Amino acid sequence: MGQSPGLNVASFVVSLFVRLLKASNLCTYIGFHEYRNRLRKGERVLIAFWHNQGLFMPFVYFGKSGEIKLIVSQSRDGELIAALLKWFGILSVRGSSSRGGTAALKELIRLSACGDCSVVFTPDGPKGPIYCVKEGVAYLASRSGKPLYLLSVDYSKAKVLGSWDKFRIPLPFGRAYFVCSPPLVFPNRCRESDALETIRETIEKSLLRTNEIATALASGEITVRESETLVSPDVFPFSPTPIAVERAS
Repeated sequence: MGQSPGLNVASFVVSLFVRLLKASNLCTYIGFHEYRNRLRKGERVLIAFWHNQGLFMPFVYFGKSGEIKLIVSQSRDGELIAALLKWFGILSVRGSSSRGGTAALKELIRLSACGDCSVVFTPDGPKGPIYCVKEGVAYLASRSGKPLYLLSVDYSKAKVLGSWDKFRIPLPFGRAYFVCSPPLVFPNRCRESDALETIRETIEKSLLRTNEIATALASGEITVRESETLVSPDVFPFSPTPIAVERAS
């Protein structure tokens, strides 16, 4: 079903606001070199970030328009988000953990397997708990066999909403710090429950770590050079086991 003209207009206005807000912030990017090169070469990847950091994340997809898909809930808010994402060249798969989730997960696995697009998801969405990775994310990561990049962003000045995820809206004329992990690659088609739980924990701990680095940058606790060291594959801590790290070539 097509989107209504009113929704298209509203989402376009919001997209302009987000672009202006981003333009008013000085942005710093840490650890994105390999990730950016993969996307520019047309390689397909998985991308994950926490639900409360979604506002500026369309700006760190460096591939071609229409070559990335994001799972979006079937709620009314999800419809607005799906319409907004189109203005950034990002397509949507509708579904969530509560409505249409199984079908959406199957579609994401299919898309990832066929290589038509990169897939992005918020592992604690759409209703939380905050900063908790769901098992379906581990299943998708293991089935796809594609590198998973974990992204975080934090701001020197931001408004924190009272929603379950403490959604963050950057304020004008501040600084935004984007952090990208080294790629994680998991055993393909791993289905054992213990192994999936290890993968789930690895993703959760790693994404929390990227968050800590972005927050430390935004608060001035570490320098850009220090953060670059912290996200290097030789330093960035993923898991006590070595299954998850793909070394940069």
